[in-house]
Formats: sequence, C-alpha cells, structure tokens
Amino acid sequence: MTAKADRAKELLSDPLFQEALEGVRHEYRKAFESARMSDEDALEIRKMLFLLQRVEKHLNQFVEDGLLEDFRANEQERPSFLGDLINGRGKH
Repeated sequence: MTAKADRAKELLSDPLFQEALEGVRHEYRKAFESARMSDEDALEIRKMLFLLQRVEKHLNQFVEDGLLEDFRANEQERPSFLGDLINGRGKH
C-alpha cells in the first residue's frame, strides 16, 4: 500500500481517533436534539455531521485505493496463464 493508505488505515484503526470522532458525533447529535435550536443552527449541525462522515469516507477511500494499487502491482508481477503456455511452462 502507499504511505498515505497505510497512514489512513492506522488512523481509522486508532481507538483514540475513533473515540474523538464518536465524541464529536455525539456532541453534534446532542446539540441537534436541543429544543432551543434555530433552523440555521440545525442546518449548520447537519452540515458538520455530513463533513465528519465525508472525512471518514475519504480516509477509507485512501485505504481502498492502496489495496487496489497492491492488487494491480501483484497482477502485473504474476505471469499470465497464456504466457506460461507460450513459454512451455504449462506442459505436463
């Protein structure tokens, strides 16, 4: 995986990072349930929750991209089945 993918994976598996995300999420949800909230405040909190979700999604995408990059690199290194047949390695 790329360094970026490795770092994203570390962050996503870090209990402290996960606790921080959940804490922020909890605070926004708690504020959202407040009876004294204006429509503008409610909209702002929804935006913040959406952005938090997007950050997590973006980090997960780094990990997925790194795994895909690894898969592609492994596929390129592996000789093809047809190449084995042409080079005579597929004979019994």
